[in-house]
Amino acid sequence: MFGMNDMVDFDVDQLHVRKGNYSFGARASKSELGQLPPLMAFSVLCPVIIIIAATGRVWSAIWVLGFFLSNILYNVPPAALSRKGPWEIPCVVFMFSCITMFSCEVNNISSPSMGGWMFHWLAVAQDQLFGEVIDMDDDAKVGKNTTAVKVGKLRAQQLLLATSLCGMLVGYALLASMYLTTYYALDILLQVFPASKRWSSIQEYKLAIFKMQVMLRVVYMFYAWPNP
Repeated sequence: MFGMNDMVDFDVDQLHVRKGNYSFGARASKSELGQLPPLMAFSVLCPVIIIIAATGRVWSAIWVLGFFLSNILYNVPPAALSRKGPWEIPCVVFMFSCITMFSCEVNNISSPSMGGWMFHWLAVAQDQLFGEVIDMDDDAKVGKNTTAVKVGKLRAQQLLLATSLCGMLVGYALLASMYLTTYYALDILLQVFPASKRWSSIQEYKLAIFKMQVMLRVVYMFYAWPNP
C-alpha cells in the first residue's frame, strides 16, 4: 500500500516535511521509486502465498484480492481516490477491513464483534484524517483534494474530534475497555487544548499528537496480546 502510494504521490511528497524518515516513509527519487514494484511483489505476495499454503485456507485469498483492488482504486488513476475526498476514507476503511478478515481467516478465529468493527473503522478513519490535516497545505498546492483540503482546517479538526468522541463511547459502551476509553479521553483533551507556542503550526501540533498516539497504541498492543 505505502510503496504504491509513494510512487503516485511523488509530486506532493517532495513538499511534505514529515517525509524522508523512518516514521512516515521516504522522499525518494523517481529512479528509486521505479525499483519498488518487484520488491513489493516479492515482500507481499510471497508471505501471503506461504501463509495460505501453510493454513490451507485458499478462500482467504479473496481478502487479499479485495485489499489489492482497493489499493489500486486508492492510488492509481483514473480512480485515484486518494485525491478525491471524501471517497478516500471509505476506501481506506475497506482496505484495512480486508486485512482484518484475512487475519481472522488464516488464524481460524471469528470476525470481530460489531463494537470491534466500529472501533476499528473509527481508528482507521481518524488516522487517515490526521495524515490529511498534517499534509493539507502541501496537498492543496498540487491539487490533491483530500477530505481535509475540501472541508478546511476547522471542519477537519471537528471531524477528528468527532471520531475521538465516538471512539471513546464505543470503547466504553460496546467494548467495556477502560484503557481504550481513557486513551480517547486523553486524545480529546489534547485536541481541545490549544497548541503551545512551541508548535509553529497546527500541522506540527497534530503531528506531535499522532506520534504520541502511536506510542500509546504500541503499549496497548503488548497489553492486549496476552489478554484477548
